[in-house]
Amino acid sequence: MLRENIVITFITIIYGIMLTDLFLSVHKLIKSRPSVKWHWLPLLSAWYLFLIILKNWWDLTFFQGSADWMNILYFLAYGHLLLLIFLSVSTVLPDSIDKNGIDLKHYYFKNHRYFWGLMTAVVIFSNVIRIFKDISIFSTSNLFEFIVISIFILLLAGLAITKKYLIHAIVVVVLVAMILLEIIGKMS
Repeated sequence: MLRENIVITFITIIYGIMLTDLFLSVHKLIKSRPSVKWHWLPLLSAWYLFLIILKNWWDLTFFQGSADWMNILYFLAYGHLLLLIFLSVSTVLPDSIDKNGIDLKHYYFKNHRYFWGLMTAVVIFSNVIRIFKDISIFSTSNLFEFIVISIFILLLAGLAITKKYLIHAIVVVVLVAMILLEIIGKMS
């Protein structure tokens, strides 16, 4: 088996574990639905993370044959990125529901700093990896992309900082729209 196949298999297993964690959290919520005070914001955030995982997993097919997987530093960096995504998955929805039930809106805002802080770290770290992989990101032709990424990071960091419901509602909807547009863009 080629090294790149071993690496992609390893990453596939990690993404599978992430999805399993997310699916189990949703299953526990549905199973305990009478004691759950539902709210759309954590569910939409979980769906956003679900879409990121599926998109990243799909993107692995484009890395096959890439020399990047032969570089141990790239592999280690990507491994750390997977850790950050896994921690985000583990936080987005509750792992357990006690006998008193759970209020998802309360859970979301109790954990928003940790979750959106992790998501900010995911975007920063993935772009640092990209910069080291392709140093040309700093060229003037990529200045617009650099500005967009910076604004994106500020939006995520803003979610980690503020507890204002309206800001969370708007930004999370925008984030989901952005990931859907990115996925749609890959269809052509």
